[in-house]
Amino acid sequence: MNIFEFFATIERYHTIQNPTSEEKLDLATRYCGLRDGMRILDVGCGKGWPLRRIAKRFDIQATGLEINRKFAAEARRLAAEENLTERIQIVEGPALEFHPEPESFDVVMCIGASFALGGFEPALDWMSRAAKRGGTIALGEVFAMELPYPPEVSLGSRADTDYPDRSLWTTVETMRAHGMPLRGLVEASTDDWHRYHSLHWQAGLDWALENPGHPDAGRLNDATAMRRNLELDGRYLGWAIFVARNGLD
Repeated sequence: MNIFEFFATIERYHTIQNPTSEEKLDLATRYCGLRDGMRILDVGCGKGWPLRRIAKRFDIQATGLEINRKFAAEARRLAAEENLTERIQIVEGPALEFHPEPESFDVVMCIGASFALGGFEPALDWMSRAAKRGGTIALGEVFAMELPYPPEVSLGSRADTDYPDRSLWTTVETMRAHGMPLRGLVEASTDDWHRYHSLHWQAGLDWALENPGHPDAGRLNDATAMRRNLELDGRYLGWAIFVARNGLD
C-alpha cells in the first residue's frame, strides 16, 4: 500500500478531511468575502467538499488541485452528482506542476495541504503569486500550542508540516511578513480533532476486518499513532484556518 492508497483507505469515511466542521468551514469562507463572479483555487482539495459548498452558493469558477487519484475521482464524481461540473474543475497531479497565471485568482485556498507546495512558507509565496493583489488567502495549517514538545516527538519529525516550532502568533506574524495581514481565524477544537481521528480509527479497523491477515493492517491501526493523536493533537499541536488579505497596501 503506497502513501496515496494509505490515505484513500484511512480517509474513506471522511467528508471533511481536516480537524474542522461544516460550520467552521462556512465561517472561514465568509471571512473570504466570496461573491458571484470570483475565481477560486483550492490546493490539495481532496474530495472537494469546500469547493462544492461554495459553488452551490455562488456563481464562481473553481479549480481544485489534487494529487491522489482516488480523491480526485471522488471530487469529480460528487461535483457531477450535484450538477456543479460547469463551476468546478479538478486537476489531478502534483500542485507544483500547476502553473497559474500571476494574480489570476480572487481566492487561493490550501486547507491542510501546505506540504503540497513545499511547506508553510513556500506555500505562502506560491499562493501570493497566484492570488490577485488585494485578494484572499485561506490556509489551513498546524501550529505549536505548547512548547517544548514531549521527548517522544523526535527532532526529525518536528518539520514544518508535522510538529512545527511556530506558535499561533508566530504563524500570524510570518504571514504578515509575507504581505498577508490576517482578516479571520477559525481554530480546531478538541472535539474537532477527535471527530477527525475517530473516522481514521473506524476506517482502519474496518479495513483490517475486511482484509484479515494483510500486512498493512498494523500500519492502519498503529497504537503509537493513536497515542500521538490523543496526547499531542489539540494539546501540543493546534490547527486553524488563517484567512488573510493578499497584500498590505
